Amino acid sequence: MVRSNVALNWIWHPKRGVFLFLGLIAWMAVGCSRSEKSDASSQDSELSTVVDEVETPPVAVADVVQPDPHLANWHSPETCFECHQDVYHKWETSHHALAQRDLDPERDNAAFEPKEILDETGQVYLVKNSEENPFTLEAVYKDGAKEPEPAVATAVIGEDPIRQFLIDFPGGRKQTHALTWDPHKGEWFNVFGDEERNEGDWGHWTQQGMNWNANCASCHMTDYSKNYDMYSSSYTSEWKHAGITCIQCHQNMDKHVQAYRGGDVSAHPVTTNAEIHMENCASCHSRREELTADQFKPGDRFHNHFRLVLPDQPGAYFVDGQAREENYVYGSFKLSRMAEKGVSCLDCHDPHTNQTILPVQNNQLCLRCHSTGLKEATLIDPVAHSRHAEGSVGNQCVSCHMPERVYMQRDPRRDHGFTSPDPHLSIEYGVPNACSTCHQDQTTEWARDHFQAWYGESDKRKQARQRAHVLAEVEDGDLQSSADLLDLHGKETNAYWKTTWLRLLAPFASEQTVLELGLQSMNEGSPIERDAAVRILSNRQDRLEDLQNALGDPSRQVRLQAADVLLPMFNSGLLAFQEWQIYAEASADRPAGALRRAQLAAMQNDANLARLLARQATAMDANNPHLLYDAAIILDRIGNVDSALSNLAKAKRLDPDLAMVYYAEGLLYAEKGDLAASAQALREAVEKDPSQDRWWYNLSIANFQQGDLETARASLQKAIDLRPDEAAYRDFMRNLAAE
Repeated sequence: MVRSNVALNWIWHPKRGVFLFLGLIAWMAVGCSRSEKSDASSQDSELSTVVDEVETPPVAVADVVQPDPHLANWHSPETCFECHQDVYHKWETSHHALAQRDLDPERDNAAFEPKEILDETGQVYLVKNSEENPFTLEAVYKDGAKEPEPAVATAVIGEDPIRQFLIDFPGGRKQTHALTWDPHKGEWFNVFGDEERNEGDWGHWTQQGMNWNANCASCHMTDYSKNYDMYSSSYTSEWKHAGITCIQCHQNMDKHVQAYRGGDVSAHPVTTNAEIHMENCASCHSRREELTADQFKPGDRFHNHFRLVLPDQPGAYFVDGQAREENYVYGSFKLSRMAEKGVSCLDCHDPHTNQTILPVQNNQLCLRCHSTGLKEATLIDPVAHSRHAEGSVGNQCVSCHMPERVYMQRDPRRDHGFTSPDPHLSIEYGVPNACSTCHQDQTTEWARDHFQAWYGESDKRKQARQRAHVLAEVEDGDLQSSADLLDLHGKETNAYWKTTWLRLLAPFASEQTVLELGLQSMNEGSPIERDAAVRILSNRQDRLEDLQNALGDPSRQVRLQAADVLLPMFNSGLLAFQEWQIYAEASADRPAGALRRAQLAAMQNDANLARLLARQATAMDANNPHLLYDAAIILDRIGNVDSALSNLAKAKRLDPDLAMVYYAEGLLYAEKGDLAASAQALREAVEKDPSQDRWWYNLSIANFQQGDLETARASLQKAIDLRPDEAAYRDFMRNLAAE
C-alpha cells in the first residue's frame, strides 16, 4: 500500500464557524517569531562547515580545456581489462555484469519461440519473434480481442534464475513486463503469480510500480541518472553502461586511468575501510528510500543518500527479524550480531564473481570465524551445536541461520539476518522456522519441544521473543505503551535495532522519559539514531530549537528529516531546505514524492503545480483510496474543495469502510457551509470508527450548529469518555450546558 507522508489534522474555528485544515506541525509556523526565523536563516553560513558533500561549482566556459587523450574510454570495462585480466574474467559472467543487457538472439531466441502462453492468472499471451514482430509479447483478452499495442521487448534485466524483459513506453519510460522467463525450466511465468492486477493498480506492469527508470535502473546500470521532469512527468534517463561495471564500485577511476596511461604506474591508493566498501554494496543491496537525485558515488556514505527500511515498517520483516518482503540483504545484515562485530560483505563474498569465497555446504565459510574466534566469533562444533549428523542438510549452518525465502515466484534468496530458528515464535506469531521447513512431516509443536529440550532458555532468546511480541503489537496496531520499547532500547547495543525502537517511540514523545531519550539520541554518533530522534522531537511543541539545530547535522539524512518536519518554515536560503526540494522533486515520480512536493507548492501558493502533482500522484495508483484522500487534502489547501470532494467520493467507492474519508468529507462540507451534509458524513465516520475522540467532538459541533443540543451533548460525551483530559471538550460541554 502506498501512502504519502502528508500528516494532517483538522480543527473547528469557533469564530468563523468552519473547520480548518492544519498541518500536524503547523504550530511551528505559528510559534516561530521573526527573531527565530532570522536565527534559522543565519545557520546557512554555518552549514557549509558540517556538510561533507558540497556540490562543485560549474567550470566557467573560459576555463574548459581540451579532453585528455589519456582519459579516452576511461570508464569502459575493456579499459580495465588492459591491466586486470584475471579480475575481468571473473566479472564478465557474474550477476553484476549481466544485470542488464540488450536482447541477444543466442540467449533469448529460446524464450521467444512462437507459442501461446497461459499464465497463472488465466491471461493468454502470444509470443512472437519474426522480422515483423521481433521479441513480442501480445496479450489476448477473454473476449478474443488482442492488445492494441503489442509489447516489444528491447532489453533484459537479470540472468539467473529469472529474466525480465523491458518494454519501451512514451515519455522515455521503460516498463518491466509481468511475463517472465525461467531459463532453467525453459518456461514463461507471471512474476506476480496468480495475483490479478489491473491497469489502475500501482503494481500493474504498465504502471509506475513496475517502471524501470524509477525502480530498477539505478541498480542494473552503471553511472545512471534518472532525470525525471515532474512538469511533463517524463524521463531523459542516461547511463554509461548496461549492467554493473568496474566504475560503479571503484572510486576515482578516471584519475587512475589518467595516471597509468600518462606513465605513472605507482600503486593506486585503495580504500581499505570495510564499512565504506559495504556501504557501496548497500547502495543497491538494500531496501531504502533514495534521498538524492542519483548522486551516490563509490566512497560516499550510505546515510547521505538513503534512508534504510527497518522492522518498524510493518510487513517488511517478520517479527523475529527475518526478512519477509524483498529487503535486499543489507538491512537484515546490519540488524545482525555479525555486522555489529565488524563482519562485512567482503569477509564472505568475492566482489567480482559475487560468489562466496569458501563453500557453505560443508560449513567452511562459517567456520572461518567460528572455529578460530576471528572477529570475536563464538567457537562452534557444528555437529554438537546442530544435533544433526555431519554432512546432513541439518548440519549446515546456513540451513538454520540463513534460511531461504522465494521472491518473484522463483528466486530463492538466503536471509542475512543470521537469526536463530524458534518454533515457539511460529506458533505465537506465524513466523517461518527452519526446523519445520525441513521436518514437514512433523508438527510445529514437535519442533518446539525438541528445540526447547536442546537449547533451553537464554537471555538472548528471551530478548528475541520480547522483540517479536512488541513488533507483533505494532503490526496489529495494538501497541499502547512505551515501556517495552524503552526496555528493549536499553538492552540494545546494535544501532539499527536501537533505531527501530526509537522510531516506534515517536508517538510517545509527550512522556518525559521518551523526550530525554530523544534528546540523548540527538547526540549519538549514528546518523540513523539521530534521524529517529528528530521524529521523537517533532511530536513536541517545545523542541523547536533542537529541530532547527538538526538542519545543520553532518548527515544529509538527518537534515532532510528535520527539514521535512519544519517544512512550514521553508527557507530556500538554507542548505537543508534546498536538499529537501531536490529530494522531493527527484522522488516526484512516486505518489508520496509527488504529494510531498505538492505540499510545498500549496504552501507557496503555486496552485497550478500543486494541482498538477496531486493529479499525477493519483494517476500513478488510481485504485488507492488512501492516496485519493491525501490528494484531497492538497486540493483543499489550494481552495479546490469540489475537486477534493470528488477525490473522496472516488475513495469511498474503492473502500466504503475507510472511516477517515468520511471524516474528511464532513470537514470539507462544513467548509462549504453545508452543515447537514457535514453532520451526515461525520456520523458515518464515527459509526465506522468510534474510537476517534476528535471526530466525536467535531460531530458535536456540527450537531450544535444545526440546533440539535441533545445530540451535540451525547456526541461530546463520547469524546470526553475517550479523552477525559482534553480541556477543550470540557469547556464546550459547559457551553452546551448553559444553552
